[in-house]
Amino acid sequence: MKNKHILYIFLVAGLTLFGSCADDLDLQSESSITSDAFWKTEDDAKAAVNGLYYSFRTQTQQNYYLLGGARSAEIKGGVQSPLNLANYYNNNLNAQNIDVDWSGLYTVVQQANLILKYVPTITFSPATVKEQKRYLAQAYTMRALAYFIMARSWGGVPIVTTPTENTNQNEYIIPRNTIEETFAFIKSDLELALNNFPDETNNKVQLSKSAANALKADVYLWTAKQLGGGTTDLNVALTAINAITPLTLLPNFKDVFSYANKGNAEIVFAIRYSLTDVTSNLQDNWNSFMYVGPSDFSGATASAATALFGTLGSGSGNAGISRVQPDASRFTFSATDTRKDATFLTLRNTANTADVVTGLMKYNGTVDGSLRRFTSDIIIYRWADILLMKAEIKNALGQDPTTEMNLVMQRADATASFTNGTQAANDDTILNERLKELAFEGKAWWDLVRFNKTSWVPSMTGKSILFPISQNTINYNPKIKQN
Repeated sequence: MKNKHILYIFLVAGLTLFGSCADDLDLQSESSITSDAFWKTEDDAKAAVNGLYYSFRTQTQQNYYLLGGARSAEIKGGVQSPLNLANYYNNNLNAQNIDVDWSGLYTVVQQANLILKYVPTITFSPATVKEQKRYLAQAYTMRALAYFIMARSWGGVPIVTTPTENTNQNEYIIPRNTIEETFAFIKSDLELALNNFPDETNNKVQLSKSAANALKADVYLWTAKQLGGGTTDLNVALTAINAITPLTLLPNFKDVFSYANKGNAEIVFAIRYSLTDVTSNLQDNWNSFMYVGPSDFSGATASAATALFGTLGSGSGNAGISRVQPDASRFTFSATDTRKDATFLTLRNTANTADVVTGLMKYNGTVDGSLRRFTSDIIIYRWADILLMKAEIKNALGQDPTTEMNLVMQRADATASFTNGTQAANDDTILNERLKELAFEGKAWWDLVRFNKTSWVPSMTGKSILFPISQNTINYNPKIKQN
């Protein structure tokens, strides 16, 4: 039974919109046979939902950060060659050199579409029928999240609501929808999700009603500020924020990211990584190219690096190689802000006159034997993020954001205090706080865009905010128009 589940999930994931190799494979008969054998039992539905999270986890290994953080000036070149990563922090992306496209996110959409088509056809027992609704709610929420990532990155994208189950590729050569149509679809999916969640759960690594409300607030905050939604959308966002089951901030900022403290009280939704899933470096999260490894140093410097950072990266492939590093000069941490050392550490030379390397401490995983494995969970929403979103919404509505700001600021620094000022001054303070609190969590670029502050990134002068669409995507689908 387990092999049947795995076979089906990966066969259907291979039929990804705008990125398929179906010309080279006879997939129609395989998909048909497997579909007939699958989608019969509650276990089949559960396996399909697990496949949905697996598909999205693949996107969080690197692409989530490349889209949401890498262009924000929080990184710079590392000790080793940055390879194509330099095109992100230098904002030199074009259709030929961009190595992240939307095909992986359409794999997530494909899996969600399969669940939404077939799970309603499965008969659940009276005792578990609410799980059927939960599976549907999770699929709607995940599809909305995938489209939200794409819309913020590329603008309007093709809206696809039916799964790809045959090899007639002409069926999938369709143009982009407008940005307005894309966001209307995202909002519709979120309403369907919230209407289907049967209750609230405390499972931090699966989508919940609170996670859907966090996403809804994020979406409406974006359309309020970027698509003219104004006060109406801000109020919807605030209502969604207030519908989230209240959580707490951990007393110690560093504990939020501890490998031994996964699923802690601050987490709303995170993507689970674990040592049991590690079969190669491909299972490492994105800190694998922001940490440091033995090959980055020689002699006494290597010993000093180990003393500062602990066990270094594995040194094979890209795992634990300093391809890029945090740009410490871009942050305004005070001397008493506990977030700084929990976010990155900088190795200085023997004379203490120059930086050797800065290593990211967030998401630095755990030590497995003699190797460091970057298997920290990737956090999508946590309580500090929610509080800062609420502060941003309240400020935009002309309300006082002091309560939310002080909760976040004083957790990091007991001497800090927020002073309510003008909306513009508050916005700058809120954005700066987000850049420090959520550094390297895949939020910074989208935050700068939402606040209309991409001018804070020096390399953005004269550059497009939207990502270019890869040439491979356009070659496959000539109806796609370049940004």
